Amino acid sequence: MRSNLDKRIDALTPGQSIEISRTETGHCTAERSGDGKTIRFVRHTTTGWTVFKTSAY
Repeated sequence: MRSNLDKRIDALTPGQSIEISRTETGHCTAERSGDGKTIRFVRHTTTGWTVFKTSAY
């Protein structure tokens, strides 16, 4: 059984991103690349952002 988050990530269209978590100091997003072949997980903080995982899709 797929989780709600997995379903939301599967539904991303090329170039689209969604917020997947939030804390007081930042948030994380999942985004699909423009060609639709890669999913990137990005951590956003007050000092910038970092891609912490990339996955072929």
